[in-house]
Amino acid sequence: MVDHVEPQPDLPRHRLSERHLDALCTGGGGPDLVRQLWHTQRSRRLLLLHAVIEAASADARLLGPLPPADTARDVLVRAEESAPAEFTDLLLHPQIGNWAAYTLRRHRGGADAQAPIWADFGALHAVALVAAARAGLRWRTRLPARSGRVMLPSLGMAVLPAPGRWCAVEAECADGRVRIGDPDQGVTVRLDSTEDDVPGWWGLRRLSAGTGPGLRVLLDDVDPYRELADPVEPDRLDDAAVARWSELLAGAWRLLHEQQPDTAESIAAGVVSLVPLPTSDDLETRSASTGEAFGSVMVSTPPDEATLAVSLVHEFQHIKLGGLMHLVPLTTGRDEQTRYAPWRDDPRPLGGLLQGIYAFVGIAAFLRDYRLTCTGAQRRDADLEYAYARAQVREALRGLRRPAGLTDWGERLLGRLAERVEPWLAEPLPVESTRAAELIALGHRSGWRIRHLRPPAEDVRRLTLAWVGGRGVQVDPYRPAVVAHPQQRWSQGLLLLVRRYVAGYPLQLGPRLRALDVSEADIALVRGDADAARAGYLARLAADADDLNAWVGLGLTTLGPTSDSALPHRDSVLLHRPELVRAVYARAAERGYRPDALRLTAWLDELTAGVNPLASDAGRPR
Repeated sequence: MVDHVEPQPDLPRHRLSERHLDALCTGGGGPDLVRQLWHTQRSRRLLLLHAVIEAASADARLLGPLPPADTARDVLVRAEESAPAEFTDLLLHPQIGNWAAYTLRRHRGGADAQAPIWADFGALHAVALVAAARAGLRWRTRLPARSGRVMLPSLGMAVLPAPGRWCAVEAECADGRVRIGDPDQGVTVRLDSTEDDVPGWWGLRRLSAGTGPGLRVLLDDVDPYRELADPVEPDRLDDAAVARWSELLAGAWRLLHEQQPDTAESIAAGVVSLVPLPTSDDLETRSASTGEAFGSVMVSTPPDEATLAVSLVHEFQHIKLGGLMHLVPLTTGRDEQTRYAPWRDDPRPLGGLLQGIYAFVGIAAFLRDYRLTCTGAQRRDADLEYAYARAQVREALRGLRRPAGLTDWGERLLGRLAERVEPWLAEPLPVESTRAAELIALGHRSGWRIRHLRPPAEDVRRLTLAWVGGRGVQVDPYRPAVVAHPQQRWSQGLLLLVRRYVAGYPLQLGPRLRALDVSEADIALVRGDADAARAGYLARLAADADDLNAWVGLGLTTLGPTSDSALPHRDSVLLHRPELVRAVYARAAERGYRPDALRLTAWLDELTAGVNPLASDAGRPR
């Protein structure tokens, strides 16, 4: 059994059955489990709400021109007593969790903001107003307005004439109606209203997809607390965009229901809010979720229904694991951002790596089934995505073979996930798909190492002296340090190029590829012409020895056939420890030598071929 809180003589404890725990640890879990997680979230939300009220009660300045916190507390108690089901439904609205967590972080100095703090704490009165309205109570209060906009959680946003950036407005509820602002220029809406036909009102749209089970979600494009961290401005979708989201959701739900009905049933019980994100510059579909907004999936407009289905699976995995992590700790001690995650360009903490593994197990499981229903170019694309997701999970699990910092629950989770994935690794896939996935996966790992790992300075000095002097050398076990590189995103170029190649598009350097630092050498590499790619990368390095992508590309040429047997091979240090080759190369250049990159690599390969500290597992960053 799992305790949600430390045992107290007068408090009940949340418990999950062994069956539910086992399902969670393998990446699964049915709707009964999801409902249990919702139940635990209710307790967490009550604690957050209590903490907000206590903080505001202790310091009246936190509510500024708004009524005292006790007035909100009193009506919340009355609302729960009068309509407990309605109160719980509101309390579990994802954005209320996000708002409360953000407000407390800000109060404790963990969040930056330009808004007056009463504008964030004041959302407490908006929560209380909606609770009172849902319970059929009559109540009056004042609410914070941001440029005339007032959010009522779970309902929508009133847009009033704005006397300034920040102000307080009158609000009241009675007889199933809520009024924001004064009687002449305010907005009055009914609780059961689903239309935008009220002037000055942006209601939250509701999307439905499928039946038995069907997915019912709010399409939230206005709540300030709908995204990951700081409050954001509303980004109201037009009718065409809403229709597009409805179409995509229907298609994604059909795929999920056909391929993984059990997963679909669980998502139907767990996802209640869909938040459209802005499209990124590189046009990649972005998705996100946060444990404080349990039940909410954030995603940018995907190109097709399959991409949305993958995003739903991806974020639902995060939602489930976040629920478990609110119950039991999976990691111990200080969680430094030093780990390699095959799906991220930055170093990650251990907890974040566990979240990623959990999500990508779910992604791989969906793609494993989905690819079998595809044909032609769609099948080639699905084969690649499955091969890549499988390779990412394998690499991450290998990096945690003997992890320090996991609790017993963390070790149990990791062990059960590894058991589930193991049979997948032996399943045959088309050679083209596995080769393409290997190219992307190794390219990402190599690119991460050359940016974020720093070889020991003494190792680099001794190796450089030995190379320049033409003699052998023995160094201590290789333990590079993790130093985060300032470049936040760098891996999209090769990924996009490989995806285009597998899909059958002509590989030509256009503005988008050039902006991602793709060159003719990369095109040759993807096409399988290792000799041409190698020549291109060497030319890039001759022009700029700090060209990190050229170093990575040069290492990737070791994967392909070559006309020269003396060139580095796929076990080369150039591919697996590019940061060391580059560091020695740079140190030699500083001493007035202009090393040949391939000759230097061959020399380092000889050092690592036998029993040598450089070739040991000590080189894995921890």
